[in-house]
Amino acid sequence: MGMYDTVNVPCPDCGTKQGFQSKSGPCLLDTYELDKCPMDVLRDVNRHAPATCEKCGIKYCVMLQIIAEPTKWVEQDMDFLVKK
Repeated sequence: MGMYDTVNVPCPDCGTKQGFQSKSGPCLLDTYELDKCPMDVLRDVNRHAPATCEKCGIKYCVMLQIIAEPTKWVEQDMDFLVKK
């Protein structure tokens, strides 16, 4: 049996948490809550998706939204691009 990490994902309908296995990240049999899970573990969180909720029976998977904020460049950051 291989090593993996578990991410507890709440059912979107009833909120019952179910463990999703991930084989990305450190794979040290750690357990994470979805809102505190490292991104490297989340990369493979849907490997057995969709999951079926044990309480209400709906099927679901994890959808990730990555939000990036623009970087503010200041003049000193660009000095390496300017030939003097």
